[in-house]
Amino acid sequence: MSKDESHIKTLSKRKESVIFMMILFGFQIFMIVLLSVWVDYKSDHDYLEEGEGTSGYPGGAAQEDVDNIYGYFRDINIMIFFGFGFLMTFLRRYGYSALGYTFLISAMVAQWSVLLYGFFETFNNFSLLQGLFCAGSVMISYGAILGRVTPLQMLVMGIFEPIFYFLNMFIGDMVLKAIDVGGGMYIHLFGAVFGLTVAWFLTDKKSKDCDDNSPSYSGDYFAMAGALFLWMMWPSFNAAIAPEGLPQFRAIANTFLSLTGSTIATFIITRLFGHQGHKIDMVHVQNSALAGGVVQGCIAHLNINPGAAVGMGFIAGTISVIGYVFLTPFLQRKFNIQDTCGINNLHCMPGFIGSVAAIIAAERGIRNKDLYGAAEYDAIFKVGDSQARHNAAATFISIGIGIAGGLFVGMLLKLLKKVGGLKPKEYYQDSAFWHVPVDYPRDVETVLALLNAPVPTEGEDKEGGVEMKKSHKGNASNRSGYRRDLIRLLETLVKNESKTQFDGSASSYSDSESEDEDAPKKTHRRKQASENPVGSTTPTDDVGSSNTPKSEV
Repeated sequence: MSKDESHIKTLSKRKESVIFMMILFGFQIFMIVLLSVWVDYKSDHDYLEEGEGTSGYPGGAAQEDVDNIYGYFRDINIMIFFGFGFLMTFLRRYGYSALGYTFLISAMVAQWSVLLYGFFETFNNFSLLQGLFCAGSVMISYGAILGRVTPLQMLVMGIFEPIFYFLNMFIGDMVLKAIDVGGGMYIHLFGAVFGLTVAWFLTDKKSKDCDDNSPSYSGDYFAMAGALFLWMMWPSFNAAIAPEGLPQFRAIANTFLSLTGSTIATFIITRLFGHQGHKIDMVHVQNSALAGGVVQGCIAHLNINPGAAVGMGFIAGTISVIGYVFLTPFLQRKFNIQDTCGINNLHCMPGFIGSVAAIIAAERGIRNKDLYGAAEYDAIFKVGDSQARHNAAATFISIGIGIAGGLFVGMLLKLLKKVGGLKPKEYYQDSAFWHVPVDYPRDVETVLALLNAPVPTEGEDKEGGVEMKKSHKGNASNRSGYRRDLIRLLETLVKNESKTQFDGSASSYSDSESEDEDAPKKTHRRKQASENPVGSTTPTDDVGSSNTPKSEV
């Protein structure tokens, strides 16, 4: 890169960072002011007006609310910040961004949602839960564009998507009174359709062909940890706002049973379609095993029978794996929609299946009223005999608002690419916007370029975001450790055997088993590394592929 190009790039990134900081700071001041003058806590007087002030619960009705809701609030908090964050750390050079953007945007959306939800309800024990639900929907959308957005673009999406989310929820929940206890329509279906629409604007040929859109061994460990936490906490997600009593119990039981069904289906179908000797694909295990929780989103609290819950989970897990194997590459090839995390397979299709199941279950409940007690029936079927029709309308409205909102935000994000947007070589890389350590995974050519560049001094940042270790800052003698680390890194890369992929902890991994030479190339949500992936070499590789003899290093 020439000095002029480097200067232009630096100015562009600086402009992006200034706009990002100004918008985020302005947003926070705006929220502080409005939350101060508009929102207040629920008082004892409010409980008395609602007829809850005479509760015999120790501590009164307010304490009963806290005890009833806090466990669910804690579990959903873990799901949003830990579960979704770590689920997206599979990319070998994008762990900081996956966790960092999830942390920031979820916190911002949760705060923003308290205000937006206040248009429809007074601030109550469910306000914070609604903020987390909205954050979950935004994180689902983020999964489709993971690795291809700047902090500024994520910030803009985090501001506008909740507006469409609450518009959809207002129509579906408060006008149509549709059944959707766990957000099958409002969170999963809407968030996925919104994200896929935005992804259509941000997909280009170079992002589809990028070698860094691939996992690392250690990254998959962390992603699996996120998946396990989501799996364990999902019953709380679906039961949190269910009517107390039998409906809430059924929501927990049906969700858990459905998750077991989708997990079993995942291991069957991934081996059925697995190449290279019917091997298990970690992509499917991390995601499709969760489809059972999504498919129960609308109807978890209904009397559907435990066998039906397991069966729905099995169907959702099966369709999810098939989606990863066939539908994800089809969408990318035919519709130019690159879905990085495969949200279509985990959230969109299972969410739609659950929405259709809710229509069927509503009709069944209306025809067989003896399935529910009188009070329970009134609490669930709020529009009586019209419930199935209202749910059908809410399903398609969720899809429509998701597309409309995605078109609006997608166009905005595409325009923002002109303000410090990512260059093709920066896709799926933390180094574009994060300080990264010397052992950040990189290829041989990048390490050689860093060795040939001046050693950074304290307070100086090298191009690419490489950060000096503390022990290397100071005098020239100490800073020589920076070069020694780079040389060790280069030696590790050179010594790697064929098909070895360098990961973020300066270690490597390789498949110990030989692959079937005749096996077809696997296609799923993560682009497979090329025959000589970035950060790996073969025995015939010449270290001096950049015409730099080893002796010069």
